[in-house]
Amino acid sequence: MYQLNQILENKIINNLISGFERCPHQLNKPHESDAEIIQFENMQLAVTTDSISEEISRGLYDDPYLIGWMIVTVNISDLAAVGATPIGILISEIIPNDFSDEKLQLMQKGISDACQEYNTFVLGGDTNEGENLVLTGTAIGICIQNKFLSRIGSKKGDILYSTGEFGLGNVYAISKLITHSKNKIVYKPIAQLANLDLIAKYASSCMDTSDGLISSLDQLMRLNKVGFELCRDWQKSVDRNAYRFSEEINIPAWLLFAGQHGEFELVFTIPQELNKSFIDEAFECEFYPIELGKVVSEEKIFLPLYNRTVQLDTVFLRNLPFETKGDVNHYLKVLLEYDSELKKSPNLNFTTI
Repeated sequence: MYQLNQILENKIINNLISGFERCPHQLNKPHESDAEIIQFENMQLAVTTDSISEEISRGLYDDPYLIGWMIVTVNISDLAAVGATPIGILISEIIPNDFSDEKLQLMQKGISDACQEYNTFVLGGDTNEGENLVLTGTAIGICIQNKFLSRIGSKKGDILYSTGEFGLGNVYAISKLITHSKNKIVYKPIAQLANLDLIAKYASSCMDTSDGLISSLDQLMRLNKVGFELCRDWQKSVDRNAYRFSEEINIPAWLLFAGQHGEFELVFTIPQELNKSFIDEAFECEFYPIELGKVVSEEKIFLPLYNRTVQLDTVFLRNLPFETKGDVNHYLKVLLEYDSELKKSPNLNFTTI
């Protein structure tokens, strides 16, 4: 049985919160949902907070407009993953002295445009001066019909879906941090608020993919004590531009699932007995979710690869960014070595960094 603490991020979070009392009005337990759910009188509030710091300091986000867009998007995506309609967002901005007025206006424009995209508002916030640019957002929403989506509920036989394609987030990261490609990768993810009422009506579990597809599936696996088997035609869920870029730089397309800079799509499971009704209603709404695979009883993640079905070492894949200590070139090198070994052994546990 896979444990949450096998994943270093989970272990760090559990250590940080070990001395805290849980709010008696909080409906979710740690790790069980993308946003915190609070029962407040006759409504359920969803609250989440997220920062953009590491992405800026490493040069992943160097466009002020994108930084502004992302601080709203990363938080609204967490609300979407629990089926909540945004009320608004509070934003803290730590701004260095050498940050020009032009850059500041572009960043604020990104924030404003994102709020318009999600039909929400900046409710307030805080501004401070510091050595490095750091943005933190806290978003508040209301759960639709007092029913929130959770990461808990997947069971054997459920069908696994996504709201959209994958890979663009990771090729953007590769192009910015490793290849420094002159071919600009357009990266402007949108939090998936559309069709939330339908997903909330049918889904047994849901999570956003801000950390990449495999990380999301692994967390769902650990929480639900089930596994996932991806479809043989999994390539259909890879963004066309991302797939083309991966071919140009000779990176196997499946590794675009493994990297941990995601697209902020939602992955969700639909009980088999409700699947036809869900698809019928989705098509009526002109919503075309991508079928990714199915839920299986064995607590593993299986991917059809190299003319066989391989079991992915998700502990290795999720812990690798911590193990390589931010060295993105070494990170990619080890991923490629893992892929090479997978071609030889379908059930590889790859632990050498």
